[in-house]
Amino acid sequence: MAQLVVGDRFILDIKRLGINGEGIGFYNKMTIFVKNAIPGEGVDVEVTEVLPKMAKAKIVEFKHKSPQRVEPKCPYYENCGACQTMHIDYIKMCDFKRDAVIEALNRYTTINTKSFEIKKTIGMDNPFGYRNKNAVSLFKNSGKTSIAMLQDDSNEWLKVDSCLVLNDKLNEANKKILEAIDELGIPLYNVKYHRGVIRYLVTRISFKTNEIQVCLVCLEKTNKIKELANKLMEIPNVVSVYENFNEARKGMIFGDQTNHIAGKEYIVEQIGNIKYNLTPTTFFQLNPIQTEKMYETIKKAAKLSFNETILDAYCGVGTIGLYLAKNAKEVIGVEYNKDSVLRARENAKFNKINNASFYQGDARELIPHIMKEKNFDVVVLDPPRVGLGEELCHDLLSYEINKIIYVSCNPSTLAKDLEILKQKYNINSIQPIDMFPNTSAVESVCVLTKK
Repeated sequence: MAQLVVGDRFILDIKRLGINGEGIGFYNKMTIFVKNAIPGEGVDVEVTEVLPKMAKAKIVEFKHKSPQRVEPKCPYYENCGACQTMHIDYIKMCDFKRDAVIEALNRYTTINTKSFEIKKTIGMDNPFGYRNKNAVSLFKNSGKTSIAMLQDDSNEWLKVDSCLVLNDKLNEANKKILEAIDELGIPLYNVKYHRGVIRYLVTRISFKTNEIQVCLVCLEKTNKIKELANKLMEIPNVVSVYENFNEARKGMIFGDQTNHIAGKEYIVEQIGNIKYNLTPTTFFQLNPIQTEKMYETIKKAAKLSFNETILDAYCGVGTIGLYLAKNAKEVIGVEYNKDSVLRARENAKFNKINNASFYQGDARELIPHIMKEKNFDVVVLDPPRVGLGEELCHDLLSYEINKIIYVSCNPSTLAKDLEILKQKYNINSIQPIDMFPNTSAVESVCVLTKK
């Protein structure tokens, strides 16, 4: 059998979607990933990259299109890599996200997916304008400061005037912020020479109050940042301005030093009846509308009667734990990030919640110590994309926990962890939730009960 090479062309039937929203087909037993292809389509493709067990290809011509194919509303969609599924009918894409959960379970586990309920994906009435925060690079375009997005599969910058999945008020504020930067002539960061002032612009809006918080992530210091902050406070809805300093050449957006320089110290978001104080570096869900639906799903699954003791692992700023606390006897939260733990404690006081405590430390190390001292009726797990991992899963098997509610943002790692947890737990249900419409990402709330 001849090995595929770049430039090869052939007809491919698309069978399913990949985790990054690509269409997947099979040619001579090799998996082929095709950007912007939809299951059910027949496409004439050209190979663009060959790897040991897979290849990437681009569409040259459609032999037949899926009835679920729609015209993307975003003018930047073809070049911007932020969204991957805007060319697919939204209702059908919610079905595909449920399919992604089932596919991961079939691939990584021996679990019978028909032995429990995998519910229909909870979608949005309007899958646009849902993001409450953006963190973007800036660059000069025709002499003016512009928001820069890396073009898909490229190192070239793409000028983006507004983003359809970002809150409209943030889009408008961003434009005025860029104008203010140009008025003061503040130099932008140059990645090649590692010089300049402003590296990133981070803005966040409260869906509850419409108040906007701005953070200017800088490399070099200048007195003009204070002047800029005063100008930004004149922009409608802007009530809070910070600066952050990041001297690293690569890595995270934020550096270690963050200074409040104008307006309010916090903006306040509200999910259900719980209010959360937010600073620029505070982790918070990017889609408040779907977050409330997810937290209500968790609360309903927990079936609280005011007598339960709950462990909230990977608790962040205490969002889930505080949402459950008023219906529970006690909540204990565990979080690695020190700043998030401080914010969680502040949020408990802010909401006058006295039955929630938060501890800083690695979940893998801290949970065994906590479990020795206290019995938990419900354990809520909301790990990062890497999942729980084998060690923590095996630790959980050694405790007497009646109910585990596993919140996952990665079907593959969820499946791998469930393959271990099934030794002692039954899977009652999995509820997919579309937290990020127009992308391939899917969140899941999985309910497990002790056998």
